[in-house]
Amino acid sequence: MVGDLHGDYPTLLRLLKICNLAKDCLIFLGDYADRGSYGVEVIETVSDLAIEYPMNVFLLKGNHEDYTHRGEPTFFPSNLREEVESKRGTWEKYFQKKYKLFLSQLVLAVVLKGKLLFVHGGVSSKVDSLEKLKDPSREVEKIVLWSDPFDGLGERLNYKRGGVGVEFGADITKLVCGQLGVFKIIRSHEPRKAPNGPVYSHENKIVTINSTSIYGGNPFVLRINPINPTNLEAVRLK
Repeated sequence: MVGDLHGDYPTLLRLLKICNLAKDCLIFLGDYADRGSYGVEVIETVSDLAIEYPMNVFLLKGNHEDYTHRGEPTFFPSNLREEVESKRGTWEKYFQKKYKLFLSQLVLAVVLKGKLLFVHGGVSSKVDSLEKLKDPSREVEKIVLWSDPFDGLGERLNYKRGGVGVEFGADITKLVCGQLGVFKIIRSHEPRKAPNGPVYSHENKIVTINSTSIYGGNPFVLRINPINPTNLEAVRLK
């Protein structure tokens, strides 16, 4: 499991050196560009991997992949456009020829049935069925992309994200896990929260990971034991 990369291409290359994609599976949890200097390289590499290994590489959408059909980001700040124009030419041409293909490869969630749910941000009581993740409304999509767990109960607007998504408590996590038939939710979205290893919350049902050094931490991925998928191991990449 790979958390936010945010343009950290050197870390991605270190990850690929320890993977054998002929047999290993990689699930990227979103936020491939912005912040760091190599968003273009990260995007193009993971996009190519997903094409070459369609059964082994899964790309989730993060809030930094939320664009309008005209190529306008719905979030701030974003430096991908400036990076593209310095490396590949005009943003408009790149968006139409390359980035839209990349966006079409992204999914909102991955479910290891009966075990784990993988999302970028989080959940709310409105995420009450797998169908809502397969064919999400715009409201559900924003919830999954922008939400964060908090130490409390219930759910409230996520004002630290400008009121987009929710902050959800341990009771909501328990409810959603029960409704979706999973034991844990693996997410990223808060790399500063997990600078040196996975952070467990909500009675260990929420696991936050971080795979970028952009914020000064030690990036890592989460390895899942295929025999016992709830047995998680952090593997450092720096």
